[in-house]
Amino acid sequence: MTHNDNAHDNHTTGAELPKFSVNVVPTDRLRREDLATMLNLYRRGEITPLIFGDDNKPEAAIIPFAAFVRLMKYDHAAYAHTETAFQAELSRRIQGSDASDEAGMTIEELAESLGPLGQQWADEHRAAQQEKHDE
Repeated sequence: MTHNDNAHDNHTTGAELPKFSVNVVPTDRLRREDLATMLNLYRRGEITPLIFGDDNKPEAAIIPFAAFVRLMKYDHAAYAHTETAFQAELSRRIQGSDASDEAGMTIEELAESLGPLGQQWADEHRAAQQEKHDE
């Protein structure tokens, strides 16, 4: 495999990772044998990802499945925490709405005022209400 050293961050919005160095395998040089070699390394406990892309830009990574599962659990936990915080704020605002400018807002408008997660919730809530209405 041909590798090029180049410092990159993870190119993920909102991430707090520092810059780090990766070896980028050009996509056109990635062979079936390389994948088999990586799988054998993972079976022996190696965890180094195989990062590939074009123009020396990391675009994808092959990682051990156990690492993928850990990432999914982490993402789910982070989402659940955000969802819980959103629900708590929504409840707080609903309870306090009688004495504030938020009185007279629909639940969807209130949710939208809480940011992107609120907008997503409002959109899903409206869609669910529309489905009930259409039945």
